[in-house]
Amino acid sequence: MKTYFSILFIMITSIIWSQNTHTPTQESNTLTWQGKAALGSYTPEGTLKIKDIEIQATDSKLQALTIVVDMTSLYQENVQLSGHLRGKDFFHVKKHKTAVFKLLKSVDITSIDCILTGAMTIKGKTNTELIEVRITKTETHITIDFNHTMDRTQYDINYNSPSIFKSLKENVIADNFTLKGTLVFTEE
Repeated sequence: MKTYFSILFIMITSIIWSQNTHTPTQESNTLTWQGKAALGSYTPEGTLKIKDIEIQATDSKLQALTIVVDMTSLYQENVQLSGHLRGKDFFHVKKHKTAVFKLLKSVDITSIDCILTGAMTIKGKTNTELIEVRITKTETHITIDFNHTMDRTQYDINYNSPSIFKSLKENVIADNFTLKGTLVFTEE
């Protein structure tokens, strides 16, 4: 019995010691988004601020990642468009102040390109997203780069959607939008 507890203690201790603490750097606090008109070439883009990031990693695995986005920070240089995107037709940020991505499966970070499988919650609606990322690791940093396309209608953002409103002839907005960013973490 003593041997069993000794082995269990050694296993738990080695797991705890192998997990490194990482802190997001200042570069990690902004995401860029881009929408698109379904007809024509209008492609507005803007930014969002990250409110909180939690990461847990070892030398070879990304074990946990949670990103909380401050939806009230949604910005676009056209003030009217910014207000419309924050309103009920789109993200309804008064009611849904944050969006959250939570990693569902650990990922091997010994290879550069990989896919993060996570639960994305926007406007209270959760879907699984498979996000292609590029992870680079040095002795002191982990960097995660991504440029991910999402379907807004999966999150009940249906305003002027061609797949929801088939008879729309103008002001049609593509269902897909992109979210991109670079997250940089330093090892403590």
